[in-house]
Amino acid sequence: MKAAPVGEGNSIQQQDGMIPIEDAVAIARLLGEVAGHDGDVNARKRLLMRRLKELTGADGWLWSMTFCDHSKEQPMSVGVIHEDLTQSQFDGWVEASQTCKLPPPEDAPLTVEMAKGRHYTRTRDQLVSDDDWYNHPTVKKYRLDRGIDDFLYSIYPLLGGVEMCSAIGLYRHVGREKFSDRRRRITHIVLSNVDWLHFAGLPEHRDNAVPQLTPTQRVVLVHLLDGRRRPDIAEAMSISENTVRDHVRSILRFYDAKDQLELVCKFRAGNGMDVEQE
Repeated sequence: MKAAPVGEGNSIQQQDGMIPIEDAVAIARLLGEVAGHDGDVNARKRLLMRRLKELTGADGWLWSMTFCDHSKEQPMSVGVIHEDLTQSQFDGWVEASQTCKLPPPEDAPLTVEMAKGRHYTRTRDQLVSDDDWYNHPTVKKYRLDRGIDDFLYSIYPLLGGVEMCSAIGLYRHVGREKFSDRRRRITHIVLSNVDWLHFAGLPEHRDNAVPQLTPTQRVVLVHLLDGRRRPDIAEAMSISENTVRDHVRSILRFYDAKDQLELVCKFRAGNGMDVEQE
């Protein structure tokens, strides 16, 4: 099952800063597919990122465990997995991010954000201006000359929040348009709802069970996000209202939501950190 790509702009008029319903449904389907996958941690990460790549129109992705030396404002990545980056592109990313004497211009602002100890998702132009990006020698040599340009980064804090994080990058080829704010918000919401996948594999969390919804519950979730009432869901799925009610209780408990409105807000408005607070 492939995720249908969304448009770049906010073509549908929104209220209260929420993303369109079709994006919320696509996110729910993506999360359900990943939760139902029986592979190991890396297989689940790869599946999630493949679907997120399709949903956001990215050309490639990278996921790493990153440590940060705040005294140098320089992140150091380990345990990297990636797809759809050529060997030259991946090598350029490693050299620029890890060994280059002149660090990429996004390193400092990323480190500043990471020091706040919270999950955040940023587009390239939120971190680095066009002038600073396209005139930076490291960017020219290790990114642009190898065919990689715009990026979207999501940083999820781990184990204390300021020294170690789960770092995800989505990339676009040279010549393509920038990632839109709509795609940034979709990315943030998806990655806000896979805490278990960020932490899975760490020694301190090796006993952490992977949460799952049943296939039926995932269908109910899609209907809930589409704004359907429980009687309508029961009719559409040919099940009783009592059964729907039981599934809804399980879904709300799973997502720590008190009611359907809060559940919808979790998917359509993120966790409150995908938009900077004034």
